[in-house]
Amino acid sequence: MERVSVSWIFRACLLFMLIAAVWEGAQAEQGSETYVPGEVIVKYADIGSGTAVASVASSLNAEIGAETIYTDEVMGVKGMQVVKVPDTMSVPDAVQFYKSNEHVVYAEPNYVTHLPAPLGNSENVVQTLESEAPGMTIPNDPDFNLQWGMYNTQNGSSARADISAPEAWNISTGSSEVIVAVIDSGVDYNHEDLAENCISGYDFVNNDDDPMDDNGHGTHCAGTISAVTNNSKGIAGVSWNSKILPVKVFDAAGQSNTVLEILGILYAKEQGADIISCSWGSYIYSEALKEAIESTPALFVCAAGNEGYDTDEIPFYPADYNSANIISVGASDRYDMLTWFSNYGLTSVDLLAPGEDIYSTLPGTYGMMDGTSMAAPFVAGTAALIKSEKPGNDAVQIKNLILNSVDQKFWLNTTCVTGGRLNAYRPLSQVLPLHAEFKAEPSSGTIPLTVQFTDMSSGEPESWHWTFGDGFESTLQNPTHLYMKPGKYTITLTVYKEGLSSIAEKENYIHVKPPYQPVKAFPNGKGGFYPVPTDPDDDGLFDDINGNGWLEYEDPKLLFDQMLYAIKEEPIGQFDFDKSGFIGFGDVVKLYQMV
Repeated sequence: MERVSVSWIFRACLLFMLIAAVWEGAQAEQGSETYVPGEVIVKYADIGSGTAVASVASSLNAEIGAETIYTDEVMGVKGMQVVKVPDTMSVPDAVQFYKSNEHVVYAEPNYVTHLPAPLGNSENVVQTLESEAPGMTIPNDPDFNLQWGMYNTQNGSSARADISAPEAWNISTGSSEVIVAVIDSGVDYNHEDLAENCISGYDFVNNDDDPMDDNGHGTHCAGTISAVTNNSKGIAGVSWNSKILPVKVFDAAGQSNTVLEILGILYAKEQGADIISCSWGSYIYSEALKEAIESTPALFVCAAGNEGYDTDEIPFYPADYNSANIISVGASDRYDMLTWFSNYGLTSVDLLAPGEDIYSTLPGTYGMMDGTSMAAPFVAGTAALIKSEKPGNDAVQIKNLILNSVDQKFWLNTTCVTGGRLNAYRPLSQVLPLHAEFKAEPSSGTIPLTVQFTDMSSGEPESWHWTFGDGFESTLQNPTHLYMKPGKYTITLTVYKEGLSSIAEKENYIHVKPPYQPVKAFPNGKGGFYPVPTDPDDDGLFDDINGNGWLEYEDPKLLFDQMLYAIKEEPIGQFDFDKSGFIGFGDVVKLYQMV
């Protein structure tokens, strides 16, 4: 679906509102919602020794009467400090004062961040699930049938619009050695479906070691990432066994700021987090936050935002920082379409993941939520599965595996970098010793079409399971299949060996066309010929028969005449469907049976 960029008029209005908000904050800081009143983040250049930096900072602070709140040791980034400026000086003036010094790399307000507001009216959609399916692991969690993002049986298309979680779980269910930090509003670590996978975290809002969620947002994200799975309770998490590190930086009202976020990132780094889930952000660029993210080896999975903006033009941070260890995630629906609310960007959003009607944990209960905040945890959980199987892979390697393994959809080409939606199975299959592959000959033709399928898998599989896209299946290694109905068919091969499985799927791979294929040039009655009919869409239908560039009544009439002409020229040619040696009533009957 093509999206229209935000108009220049709207962007001008948005810019005006942002400027007005900042100006009002400068005039009345106590009422500001853009930044924390009286606080400035200052980054000093490396001027030799810590003593030298401290001396410069002390001198500048004394000049305006500012006090250091957090040193660079606390902030975790060399040369970064947070200062409290006196009430007699505005934050914008203080920022300019520090930036004017040659030893200051940057200075900025302590910007305020808000969690996204609830979206839409989510509804529970109960699916019918298969208890056993080839190449899949289906958990026994009673509410798994509400988790369409994991396994979507409601989608009527040939390719499921989900992350292929059951196929991924046939390879890995995650490792307890992998830690995913949820930097958010905290996590309900006593929840029946989370307690076993939660480890001790920290609350930076109240500055204590009790990161209990009093908002709900963080608990919902944590459930999708790593709810305790196959325990006959509630839901399934993407990574069944990975550990959740709760890091509370948002209060009950869903408000945080850059300093709290940086402190949370530093804490997650110190606790050894491999993946950091960030389902939040703003449209204000913070150099300090970007530097903190880039100072850690973890992979940051960031929500792309919920305003429906083109973030190539209106960036959303931290998702849109050009940091190598960030994945930006937009939201898709159960039909593999971009959701109405999701931000998008051909260069700024990396991929989409399920983000509408997402059922997960909430404090003490379960429930639905919408948003790119809900999409990011699917990617974070998938990253945890990959880290479990490939513990030596760094953030960039895991990111590349995910982005190179999406389910691409042509209608998503303008929405994100990859043009696709997350697939959890494919990146895992690339680390297997068993790899499914096949070919088909021919891959296109007219009905009746007999196709020879050939297994080309590596790893010496012991058994095979084919689906031919028309409701038929086979367990032979190299089957043949007869197609009797026009259409495009998606082929799936699952191979097995010693408890492992690998899946190869080729969407719309077999193309079966209707039997009529007039190819002769038909006389136009004026001494010449009509153009030879063409099939630009390769669907077996020759629509513009007279070649004038559009469809009209004359086209089907000419097609009928063309067939009569072809029959006259070659009476036992392609229209002798019953192989009788002549054209007659038997051909009409046979043609009817085939179509």
